[in-house]
Amino acid sequence: MRTRNIIFVYGTLKRNQLRSHLWPHPPVDIRPAVIRASLFDLGPYPAIGPGEDYVLGEAWELLEEHMPSTIELLDRVEGYDALGVDNEYLRIRVKLLYEDGSTGEADAYQFAAKDQLVRFRRMIPNMKFRDLLAASWPDLHSRVPHTFEEE
Repeated sequence: MRTRNIIFVYGTLKRNQLRSHLWPHPPVDIRPAVIRASLFDLGPYPAIGPGEDYVLGEAWELLEEHMPSTIELLDRVEGYDALGVDNEYLRIRVKLLYEDGSTGEADAYQFAAKDQLVRFRRMIPNMKFRDLLAASWPDLHSRVPHTFEEE
């Protein structure tokens, strides 16, 4: 069996969102999952920062051989350069909790300027996930872009 890898997304890279078509390879599986973080609405897209809320998103499982090109593309989309100091987002490892109670790990993108998140609306957990409440983007107050020009 081939090794698979997972990327956790919580915003415009989710299915049916603006950037969902940018994935360079089809996933093996997409499952709802939560992570521990705080979720912020930055206007046309969200960001996570350190926190203890549950944040609902999607765990995209990809084949090992698809990870290098997928990570390269997502790093560009998220404004992350491993050698850079002026990143918009940082790629981090997160712990996942799935609907069936199983756990795992994934790569995710966290807002780099964590101290700047106080300027944005923190999204309050209000979505039911198992026996938890989780924050989820978009919510009723989010401005969801449908084209790149709307960002």
